[in-house]
Amino acid sequence: MVPLLFAVYIDDIAELFSFKRGVHIVIYADDIILVTSSVSELQNALSLCQSELESLDMSLNARKSCCLRIGPRANASCASIRTLNGVSLQWSDEIRYLGVLNS
Repeated sequence: MVPLLFAVYIDDIAELFSFKRGVHIVIYADDIILVTSSVSELQNALSLCQSELESLDMSLNARKSCCLRIGPRANASCASIRTLNGVSLQWSDEIRYLGVLNS
């Protein structure tokens, strides 16, 4: 019963982005991937997601979170992505999601 209840809570986060153009979300268990077309849109999506988590009495673990850029400008410097309480997320060249290493 607990996984079903958790899924109901997390579904609220998926609904936030269901009609938002340019933002995609992948959720599996307690893992969330936000995919956006720009760094500024990622910041907006993260803030919205984190606000929804807090309203559900949940939190984002910034130590287990990172950002990854893909494409020809992947190595160009860009703005930091920050949580609502000001913690900068690390930029990475690769991520591990569900035990699979992606780069």
